[in-house]
Formats: sequence, structure tokens, C-alpha cells
Amino acid sequence: MPVQQVDTWSDPDLRSQPGVTTVRAPSVPWEMGAGDLFFTTNPGLEDIVVAEFAESCQAAGLPAGVAVTAPFGLAGHVLVRHPEAQSVVLPLAMRLRSIHHLLRPVAGFGVPAGDELAAIRARLLSEPLPDLVGAPSFRVTTRRVGRHDFTSMDVERVAGAALVEHYGRPVNLERPAVHVRVDLFGGFCLLSLQVTDRALSQRHHRIYQSRAALKATVAYALLRLAGLRPDAEGAVLDPCCGSGTLLLEAAHLSGRLRVHGCDIHADAVAGARANLEAAGCLAQCQVRQLDLRCLDQVFAAGSFRAVVANPPYGVKVGQTLHFPSFYRALLEQSWRVLEPDGRLVVMVWRRGVFVRAVNHFGRFRLQHLRAVEAGGLFPHVFVLHRPATEPLASDLAGT
Repeated sequence: MPVQQVDTWSDPDLRSQPGVTTVRAPSVPWEMGAGDLFFTTNPGLEDIVVAEFAESCQAAGLPAGVAVTAPFGLAGHVLVRHPEAQSVVLPLAMRLRSIHHLLRPVAGFGVPAGDELAAIRARLLSEPLPDLVGAPSFRVTTRRVGRHDFTSMDVERVAGAALVEHYGRPVNLERPAVHVRVDLFGGFCLLSLQVTDRALSQRHHRIYQSRAALKATVAYALLRLAGLRPDAEGAVLDPCCGSGTLLLEAAHLSGRLRVHGCDIHADAVAGARANLEAAGCLAQCQVRQLDLRCLDQVFAAGSFRAVVANPPYGVKVGQTLHFPSFYRALLEQSWRVLEPDGRLVVMVWRRGVFVRAVNHFGRFRLQHLRAVEAGGLFPHVFVLHRPATEPLASDLAGT
């Protein structure tokens, strides 16, 4: 059974999905529950987190919970209220591929403008934190969003001093026994305990790092949008593989997938192979140096059930690309190597140029479109369907 979803961020079309219940989002302040979990992810992937968590619960035979996307208006966050004890749910949450950090929320409260630090100090002197009682050490970390007359370090200093005064435990910035989060979003403060020592998205040990490597969370989401699930079969292609993040995620997603990657740069191909070998999945993947404009010279028609690409944006790399012809080639070549009913999932920075290319090509159908935060930018993810029969007209008019 899927979790009920309080959908306050993701694409409106997703709110009408069968099995997803929309309920009213909580207001501030909100009484945190013993079974609450707080996830951080890339803004734009909140519904992916909900779906993955729901599938994990279902596979474990657990009942549904209630998920709040963008709780308290915080994009890139998901709050889950689950009826089971945290000790039951935490192991499932720690295996999620779509999140960065896992937190146990304690309290959410408003702070008055101009007196935020005093309000935070007063709350920490009165808020019960059983984990700190007798703890060997702790640290405080703050994420601050909005305009304030102080820095995140000021929040950490005030919060840390209040907790030392309240609990008498020492601070350890390197290896704390308890990691306290005091995050400030405008006039709202979220107090939580961070479960993850290191971001779960930093799961790949990289021998080679490209200049614009994709976050593992985003790579996982792109594969899901391509219709790929655990134990999926068939073949998937990343024609701009870079350091191989999409390849690594695809190999982990299903041992039955045949994973292919291409890149025009020899150093990227060698680096991707090194990363795949370090992860123990090189045998499942084939990586070659190839210009994506020549895919059909290597791969037969209908070779892939999905083509998933994160081509150069033209912001950090790719400035010399002529994007209209580049996108046209990507569409043409993907059409030729995709099987009927296959999907092309591509993340693009130049949305208007890509829309015009798709309209001009006129053969793909648009299934989904969303913006996702990636490296401080908000590129758009297009999910295009290759129908078994030719479409009568473009579905992208007015996009």
C-alpha cells in the first residue's frame, strides 16, 4: 500500500495519481511524532522520495505512513509520519537512493524577526533531547536560508552554547556521538537529530571526477522516470556518461539490466570505467568512446528500452556546442536506437531550445516535465515516449 502523500511541491499532474491521497499540510508550530522521519533531497525530487519509501515499506510488509512533501514550505524536504517505531523504519530509510540525509525531527517553531538567536537559545534550553543525556559528545550544524543579520556559524555558536549549558556534554566537531541540526528557514526553525554521518548520495567512491558530475540522487530519479525499477530487464544507454554516475546507479538498480555508456572524451571513458571497476560492476557495463551523433553506427535499431542523458548545459562546460543541432542529433539518434514504447529521459538547461528541437523533430510524445535542482541550477527533465506508431502532432505545443 502506498503512503498517503501531502503534495505541496511536485508537479500538479502527480497529485491525481491513483493511490496517492492529498491532505492538508501541517502548520507551524507542529507537534512532532515519535515515528516521524525527515529526508533531504534535491528540490524537485520530493515525490520520488515518497514513492521509493512507499515501495520499501510495501516490500517489508509494513503499513502505510503519511508523507509531507515540502513541509512548512521547505523544498527539498520530505517529512514522513509512520505508525511503526523508528527502529523498524530506520533501516529501510537508510537504504533509500533518492535522499541525501536522514533526520529525526524534534520540533518546528517560528522565531521573531530581529530576535531569532535569542528565541533559538530559549527553545534549546527548554526542549528535551534525551539523546544528549549522558552522550559522549555532540555537534551542531545549521543550514540557513533567507536574510538574517547573522551567519550560520552564529546560529551554531548560540545553539551549541545553549546545549552545553543545558546538558553539560562536550562538543566534538569531527566525530560527534549526537549530531544536532538547527536549521533556519526565514522565520522558521527546525530542530532535528541527524542520523546519517555522511550524505547517502555520496555513496560512490570515485577514482575519476568530472567537472559537472551528476548527483547520485538525481541519477537515480532519472532512471525511475525512465520507467526502470529494481530487477528491471533490458538495456539502458547513457550517451553522455561523463564519470559514470548514471551507469553506477543503473547497475545497482538491477543486476538484470545491460548498461551501456558513451562519451566523446577519452578521459571520461577511462574515468567512468575506473569508477565502475572500483564499484565492482564493470562486468555489467560497456563503456566506449563515441560521439552521440553516431549511435546508430554502433547500436542496432531498437537496442534500448531507455536512453537517459545529462548532456552538457553550456554553463560550466559545453560552451562551444551548437545546441539546436546537438539536441536534434540526440533526438534523432535516440529514436533510432530505442525500442518501440521506449523512453528518452534528458536533463536540459536550455529548455526553449530543446522544446523547439522536439517540436521540429515531431515524433516523440511528452510524458512528463519537471525542474530539478542540480548544482545550484534548475535544469528541466523531459520524459519523452517513443510510441510504437508515429504521433499525429507534437505534444509540446505551448510548453
